[in-house]
Amino acid sequence: MTFHQNGSARRVNLIIMVVVCALLAVAVMLLPKGFSDDLSKIGQGSVVVVLTNDKNTVGGMESMVLLNTVRSDYEGKVEFLVVDVNTPEGQAFTRQQAVGAVVLVVFGPDGSRQGVLAGGIDEKELRSALDGTLSH
Repeated sequence: MTFHQNGSARRVNLIIMVVVCALLAVAVMLLPKGFSDDLSKIGQGSVVVVLTNDKNTVGGMESMVLLNTVRSDYEGKVEFLVVDVNTPEGQAFTRQQAVGAVVLVVFGPDGSRQGVLAGGIDEKELRSALDGTLSH
């Protein structure tokens, strides 16, 4: 049995494909943007949170999800950065700050270290730490 589409059926299929592609494009544009690794933002007038991330661990993935959960609520007030502990820059940062992998290091607007939050914290703990730093 062979199936032959007439012209209108092909047009409908083409329109459906175009609509699906357009919806996928919009969905991709609405996804959260990647995190910067530009540590020079520390001390430039904004609160900065740096995640020391090991993308090979479950804790690293969970911390990224946590940051994505709160990021939009702190837009314009907090810079969220991520450094990969498997790179020379990430290793230098963890040595300088005397921290391990999968922690959040919070810096005040002047660049002073405000605290270190261990991986595995929940959203409430992160929001509390951010709100406390912002209120200073």
